[in-house]
Amino acid sequence: MNAFLMKAVTLLFWVLAITAWVQGWEGLLGYLPMVGLIVAGIHVLEVLFFWVAFRKKSSNVRLDAFLVFVFGIFHLQRFMPRR
Repeated sequence: MNAFLMKAVTLLFWVLAITAWVQGWEGLLGYLPMVGLIVAGIHVLEVLFFWVAFRKKSSNVRLDAFLVFVFGIFHLQRFMPRR
């Protein structure tokens, strides 16, 4: 799948997780805020990895760090060398 589609799906996940938290959804969808916190923790680690390994490759470090936090590996891949 292409990166644009995966970023769109990730953005949809964040919208659903925040909506579930704000509206207090019940049932299976009630777990979305907890899953969102876990994903946010993983994305913080990815931002740290970006900061250490790839910040010199970025033209706008703060924006790229924010985008890595939101989209995770799907934004981080643009800094990784291609095989």
